[in-house]
Amino acid sequence: MSKPQIVMDIVKEDEGYSAVADIAGRLIGTQGDTLEELKENILEAVNLAFSEDDFRYTIDEIELRGVSANAAQNSLH
Repeated sequence: MSKPQIVMDIVKEDEGYSAVADIAGRLIGTQGDTLEELKENILEAVNLAFSEDDFRYTIDEIELRGVSANAAQNSLH
């Protein structure tokens, strides 16, 4: 298995943000009160989901899209 491309859909909730993706049959979801916390939680969730495959991701390898994707992408780098 080659390292899958990760695309997380970001949604601004009433309180905070959520992110979800379905990658290679693995549902990955997380949330955060701030965009910075969301970034940390995305990395933790993605790396945990692919730990058995020995894949390690950085935030630069994860595409963020959705309602707040532009703000999130700019804030998370």
